[in-house]
Amino acid sequence: MCHSHNDYWRSHPLFSALAVGCASVEADVWLSPDGEDLLVGHEKRFLSPNRTLRSLYIDPLLQILDTMNRPAPHEAFNPFARASGVFAIELGTTLILFIYVKDDPVKTWPLVLRQLGPLRDLRYLSRHDKSMVTNQTFWPGPITIVGTGNIIKRRDINVGTDLEEWQQRHDTFLDAPLHLLTETGFTESDGFYGPYELENEFHTASAPFSEAIGSVRTGFNTQQMETLRNQLRSQSIET
Repeated sequence: MCHSHNDYWRSHPLFSALAVGCASVEADVWLSPDGEDLLVGHEKRFLSPNRTLRSLYIDPLLQILDTMNRPAPHEAFNPFARASGVFAIELGTTLILFIYVKDDPVKTWPLVLRQLGPLRDLRYLSRHDKSMVTNQTFWPGPITIVGTGNIIKRRDINVGTDLEEWQQRHDTFLDAPLHLLTETGFTESDGFYGPYELENEFHTASAPFSEAIGSVRTGFNTQQMETLRNQLRSQSIET
């Protein structure tokens, strides 16, 4: 899968990635000094009020998806219907938008959730939904939101204050630490507020290669190959 890492560095953020068929893009976000907006950039010193999550990603995605889903208004979608995605020849393919929280997730992530409102209202987001009379709980949409970065250390912020409501329905997911795939659950004394992963809490899993496997300059050793096999085996089981 083609992934646009630090997508905002492209000549045309989002559009450059879509033009070559990337199925996922990543935006690093910071809370603006006044706390009213989400600025996009790799380092704080290079942030600009003109480059925001809304201007670079949310608003363009809304325009694309509104065009792809004409003339039927979103109200016409029945609960089981799925809006068309951003790729004209693969309308059912979801675009993963990784939102990497660079600063304090306690302050930043709630604003992320609010700014996703227009996409949510038009049913453009993939969601976990147990309200349907079916065994299916994950419902793909044109856009799948995956939180990463500092939000991983405060998973409780993504869940919010109403666990029961979140377990019934939510439309933001997280990028799991890769080692989670080979464990029954995990805890972190400085960050996680529950011992096990929750249903449809995570959508992807990743880790720096050097941390997950180690150096392979001279090739994979026996232990590294076993680690890699376990991770791949666990991922196939989970998915």
